[in-house]
Amino acid sequence: MKKIILFGSAAIIILLAFPIHALQVNNVPSPDEPGPYHIGHYKISYVVPPYGRYWATIRYPAIRDGWFAPKDTTGAPYPGIVVANGFAGSEWNIKWIPKHLSSHGYITICFTPPNKYSGDTTQWAHGFNGGIEKLKSQNNLWFSPIFDILDIETFGGIGLSMGGGGCIEATGAINSEIDAAVPLAPASSESAKAAAQNITVPIQLQVGNNDGMVPPERVLPFYTELILNTTVKEYLSITGGNHIGFIDEFVARLAELLGIDSPRGIEFEEQRRVSKKYFTAWFQYHLKGLDEYFTYIFGQEAQNDLDAGILSDFRYNLI
Repeated sequence: MKKIILFGSAAIIILLAFPIHALQVNNVPSPDEPGPYHIGHYKISYVVPPYGRYWATIRYPAIRDGWFAPKDTTGAPYPGIVVANGFAGSEWNIKWIPKHLSSHGYITICFTPPNKYSGDTTQWAHGFNGGIEKLKSQNNLWFSPIFDILDIETFGGIGLSMGGGGCIEATGAINSEIDAAVPLAPASSESAKAAAQNITVPIQLQVGNNDGMVPPERVLPFYTELILNTTVKEYLSITGGNHIGFIDEFVARLAELLGIDSPRGIEFEEQRRVSKKYFTAWFQYHLKGLDEYFTYIFGQEAQNDLDAGILSDFRYNLI
């Protein structure tokens, strides 16, 4: 397999031997466009001691959009993905992420932690672990909307800020069930830093290069120093993106009016488009084994974004 590390616009080729099929793009949905599935959804909660009750929404592939919509079994079993927002955030203001992923054939659970104003990323990490257990228990209930359509062996995690730090911590935990992770502008808590050194599954780190809350220089060390080079890992910086650009449009614009974060250099919609292109392709390739998405995260499509300036920094490690 080929190993490349990209620094800005420079590419250092270490080994030459990509599998040819991985470079081909067949007729699969573009990762930055909605997927082929309708989305059903319902509310749920779960308790994780010692923190308390986590409120969440489960979304799943359905035959029509809506509350408790009948499930679509055509692509089952579907991998599960746990999603989390950051400090002071709730699951409802980052719903663009689980909605997009569920449209591509994932069962998602997006949670709000008991204390969303806490600076303890371990609270978020427990939310990821509890979210996986909740998905599995819902899969076993005959009256559950997701009964018997979850792939109980395959899970992903994605979180923003404190949720990103919690995602790293949960992924690096002993006996973690997360098979692929995507922290967005992750909080660099001491517990997250320690856990990062234990991560052995594929992990993609994203940040906006205009992020005034978790700037790139706080995210990059996860890639360069903490996550081992024996792990498949990727780091990308979205040109013009900031921190609030990772949340839903309405909330992002409100935060912008309040002067939160550094000014953005691109539209919020464009930041979300770039972000979902990379995290969707990451999960499609690593959780579903769809080689057609290789080009979006390791191949020509990614190189095109770097060359066009859509990404200000892009580097990865393949083993």
